[in-house]
Amino acid sequence: MRTSKILIELNSGKKYLVKDVSEDYHTSFGIISSKELKGKKTKIKSSTGKDFLLIDATFPDLWEQFQRGPQIMLQKDIGWIMAKTGINKDSEVLDAGGGSGSLCLSLANICKKVTVYEIHPEHHKVVQKNIDLSGLNNVTLKKDDIYQGIKEKELDLITLDLPEPWQVVKHAEKSLKEGGFLVIYLPNLTQMQRFLASLKGTSLKMLETVELLERKWAINEQIMRPEFQMLGHTGFMAFCRKM
Repeated sequence: MRTSKILIELNSGKKYLVKDVSEDYHTSFGIISSKELKGKKTKIKSSTGKDFLLIDATFPDLWEQFQRGPQIMLQKDIGWIMAKTGINKDSEVLDAGGGSGSLCLSLANICKKVTVYEIHPEHHKVVQKNIDLSGLNNVTLKKDDIYQGIKEKELDLITLDLPEPWQVVKHAEKSLKEGGFLVIYLPNLTQMQRFLASLKGTSLKMLETVELLERKWAINEQIMRPEFQMLGHTGFMAFCRKM
C-alpha cells in the first residue's frame, strides 16, 4: 500500500490527506512545510502556529477520502461480511458491482487477491481512481459483464451488489470452492425473495439474511444518550455457502 500521510489538526480533529511530502501543504489552519512533512516528528506546527499530528495513513483514513460515485457499502456491513465469512490473507475474492470500490478495496486490504467486475463506465472510472489512491496492488478491475459468466475459479468469496443477482447464481456455483461463500447485498426484500428462489436445486445453501442498524452515542461529563440521528437501513445481506 502506498505510504500517504494524514495531517490531523489537534484542536478541531480535521483530517488532511497528504500524497506528496515533497511540497508544502496548504490547510485552512496554515501551511505545513515540506521540511516538516519529510521529518521524523509526529507533532508539528503550521505557519500560523496550529498544532498538527502527522502520521502514516491507515486504510480507514484512505477509505474516508475515496471518491464517491454510486451509493457505497458502509463499514458496518463490510465488517459483518468479513466476520461471517472468515476471509484472510490467503483468500481469493470476487466482487461484482464495484460501485465506488468501498467493499472491494476493504476486502483487498486483508485478502490475497480481489477481482472486481464493473461494467458501468463511470463507476469503473471511480473504482480505478480509488484503487490508485489506496495503493493496493492485489486488485484486478475488469469491465466484464458478470451476468455472462465468471472466469475465476476456486474462489473463497463472491460478493454481489447488483440489481439482478439471481442471474449470477449458476456462475457463482461453478466458481466458488467447496465451502466458499456467496454474499448478496440488496436494498429491498422483493429482490431478496427472487434471489432466494433462484437457489433452489443448487449447491448454494442459504445461511441467513441480515439487516444491520448502527446507533452512535453521545457521552461526556454531562450526558450519556443515543445520538438523535441513527444510521438505519442501508441494505439487506444474504449469506450463502457452497456445500
